[in-house]
Amino acid sequence: MPIDPDGYALLKAVFDLSTSSLPLEAKMEKILQSVQAGLRSDRTLLFPPETISKEGFLSTVAERQTPLWVDEKHPLERHRFLPGEEELLCPTFVCIPLADENSFQGIFYIGFSEHRTFSSREMELLQLVAQAIGSAIRHDQLHRLVENHERRVRQLSTLWELNKALLTTVHFERIVHMTLTAITIGDGLGFNRAMLFLVDEKSRTLKGTMAIGPNSAEEAGKIWSTLSQRKGNPSELIAQLESTTDHSSVLNAIVQEIQIPLEQEACILSRTVLEGRPFNVYFSQEGGDWIQKRCERGCHLVSEMGCYVSEHLSRDPRVYAFATIPLWGKGKVIGVILVDNLYNQHPITEEDIHYLSMFSSMAGLAIENAILYRNLEEVHQELKEAQTFLVHQEKMAALGELSTTFAHEIRNPLVSIGGFARRLDRAFPVEAQEKRYTQTIVKEVGRLEHILNHILTYTHEEPVALKELDLREVMEESLSMMVGMLEKGGIQLAKEFGDHLPHVKGDYYQLKQAFFNLISNACESMNGRGRLSIRIHPFDRNGSSFVRVEVEDTGKGIDPEALHHIFNPFYTTKDNRLGLGLPIIHRVVTTHQGQIEVNNHPGKGVTFILTFPAKEERAR
Repeated sequence: MPIDPDGYALLKAVFDLSTSSLPLEAKMEKILQSVQAGLRSDRTLLFPPETISKEGFLSTVAERQTPLWVDEKHPLERHRFLPGEEELLCPTFVCIPLADENSFQGIFYIGFSEHRTFSSREMELLQLVAQAIGSAIRHDQLHRLVENHERRVRQLSTLWELNKALLTTVHFERIVHMTLTAITIGDGLGFNRAMLFLVDEKSRTLKGTMAIGPNSAEEAGKIWSTLSQRKGNPSELIAQLESTTDHSSVLNAIVQEIQIPLEQEACILSRTVLEGRPFNVYFSQEGGDWIQKRCERGCHLVSEMGCYVSEHLSRDPRVYAFATIPLWGKGKVIGVILVDNLYNQHPITEEDIHYLSMFSSMAGLAIENAILYRNLEEVHQELKEAQTFLVHQEKMAALGELSTTFAHEIRNPLVSIGGFARRLDRAFPVEAQEKRYTQTIVKEVGRLEHILNHILTYTHEEPVALKELDLREVMEESLSMMVGMLEKGGIQLAKEFGDHLPHVKGDYYQLKQAFFNLISNACESMNGRGRLSIRIHPFDRNGSSFVRVEVEDTGKGIDPEALHHIFNPFYTTKDNRLGLGLPIIHRVVTTHQGQIEVNNHPGKGVTFILTFPAKEERAR
């Protein structure tokens, strides 16, 4: 029997809705409303497969995949339904399975509060409606499947691009920056901020290394707007962003100050390392209150517990959500990546965690290789410096032995010449012409003896009398020897001595002579006019304490071609100098287990930097 015009109108409305672009939930809601209004039913429902019990009449419909018609002609046996299905037992109702040869999408239910009998037209109409509903659900499922597949392909493609970008360099800073940038760009992982903490095996701490992300919501908006206008794959975008990233950002400064003991199991960052697994800590709002979804073991991220993450990285610790991912190297966790969406408040899903874990596996190996390469470069540089130092020491030892031999051989006849010249000088009257010659001989002999004394001072290994010294006092004593030169000319003296300066172990007289030579050279290079700056400060390096002494002048600097020879003995650019001043300073510094560096600015001045190990203080 053909369907009446009202039935055609209902079918058209259902088919139009089923093929519309509305979301599936809204689409199904409108279809059920249209069916209920068109057929004047009391209830229209959809039962997805996961809501159907394993027993009862709904289970029978799903299992047999045939419609169940209940009316005056087809009553339902009471034993075939479950207690929870009683509300579905209208006087007249039908359950039609939504299925095709490949899948089962659920059950379409329509009920009437009056006793009636389904006509063949109504049965045909309802089955066509059910087919339309099933097709719409199946189409949506296929569409989502395709979207998921395409997203997965994009994700794998992005991972491949990011992996290629990481393989372009072994420079540690660049790899870390590329890793964090990849996590925060839209075509990458798209988080608002990313932070890296690396394990320090020696101190058993987790140290903040670098952070990428905006400092405010306004800055975030500008960055996202700029990124949306840029074209290219992730590796190209990373390259574009590298030159524009501000490494002095507030976030980066905060992260680099964080140090967390790995034994602190209450901290989510240290737990990520110790347990080698990710954590996703987030909050939800229920009844107007923010409820924290805690991770296992009840870790609370509140300021009362002194949590580094919530205190330092969030705007409000009570509502801060973030995720941590272990950074794996070869068989061990070498660090932690922390991500959040502080500004757009997008939730971090388990899929995000899975994707980030895949990327961190590749990034971890790249970062570990970069660390190993950096350590290898440092060891290589140390070996080169040690080799250079040994060659220099051997050369100086040979030169010193030769110079000592020459000095002694020359000194003996020179003493005789000087003695006879002084005796002749006393023998001639003041007005005698010969007295001028004898005085010249005495003067030149004195100059030669002065040169020999310098050579013997440089080559002679004097015993070092070590004792605890305050370098500020040694420097003040050296400056007192230069008061006349400083006051005579237009040289301004600026002193900057740090407080709580640790003592060093050294020879007072040798250090005073070294400081005096540095100050004297600086004053001479400024020709009596300029600014002499002396700075003494403590600092730490690799867990050890040092004292740094800086002597800076505003003279003409050092000729770059001569820079590599300034510590070589007998090398000088001045006609009236022997070239032993700086070599003597170098010897004094190295004898005290220190280092000497030169920051040269030709035409503007030069800074000599002397570094001495501080005396270790005994624990009380």
